Amino acid sequence: MAHIGALLAAGPVISAAAFFFKNRKAHAAAPVVYALLHAGITAYLFVNGGRFSEYLKIDGINRIFLAVLSLVFCASAAYNYSYMTGLETGNSRLFYYSMAMNAFVSAMTGVVLAANLGVMWVFIEATTLASAYLIYFKAGKAALEAAWKYIFMCSIGIVFAFAGIIFLSAAVSGYEKSLSFDSLAAAAESMDHTWLKLSFVFMAMGFGTKAGLAPVHSWLPDAHSEAPSPVSAMLSAALLNSAMLALYRVFDVMRAAGLEGFASGYMLLMAVLSLFVAAVYIVRVGNYKRMLAYSSIENMGILAAA
Repeated sequence: MAHIGALLAAGPVISAAAFFFKNRKAHAAAPVVYALLHAGITAYLFVNGGRFSEYLKIDGINRIFLAVLSLVFCASAAYNYSYMTGLETGNSRLFYYSMAMNAFVSAMTGVVLAANLGVMWVFIEATTLASAYLIYFKAGKAALEAAWKYIFMCSIGIVFAFAGIIFLSAAVSGYEKSLSFDSLAAAAESMDHTWLKLSFVFMAMGFGTKAGLAPVHSWLPDAHSEAPSPVSAMLSAALLNSAMLALYRVFDVMRAAGLEGFASGYMLLMAVLSLFVAAVYIVRVGNYKRMLAYSSIENMGILAAA
């Protein structure tokens, strides 16, 4: 369906068009335009559904995540306009900022709409590349450290997730190799349970890094405190949700294979660790944005427990 393709491509295209205006208001308006278009297409897809080839589709669970992403992006983009126009910086930096913001949202949209584990993995990696500049945007030593920590930890996480996908491929040996979530669920009962358990452990650690779950959460407080406020909002209320959806998709395969008890136990362990870390640190920090970051870790822990 063309609407899904437009939802992914519109952000970078709008940013590229804004470049030719060479005007700070045009650069600031690019995320607003994309947010309005994103909201309109999301509303259509929420009601009508849709599929874009075998790799991207709307189903019962991801339409909720897409609606939340679109709503948060609209609110963030509205504030972001006054934030960008009030900055005393060059037009080129504003262009890179708006381009990265739109690319970040496009990548998260891809994660939410992915109907294939491999495609989801690619889009999750794209969220790291797109948002690293946003975290560094204020520049300075602390921002540079936060950006590198974010890149380093999330890159390691994505490697863990990739290893998990390889182990999952070993689990489906003897069957048609497909990373489609529908195909994985259909073949789950016949998968090798040892490989499947190992796969889940690695993917839970990998995608859990992006979701801000302990013990792989430490990038989140630094990124929150250094990123511009509109970016912090997108990190907490959109990026973590997208990663949690990835965990849910993998958990669904474990449930179909009859390994829900194993997967639940592992998720509960990460949930308890997340709640413990949040409870310990949230009362010890004086920076409000870091406090909100630990609140996000707590929220993800609650979701993982549920």
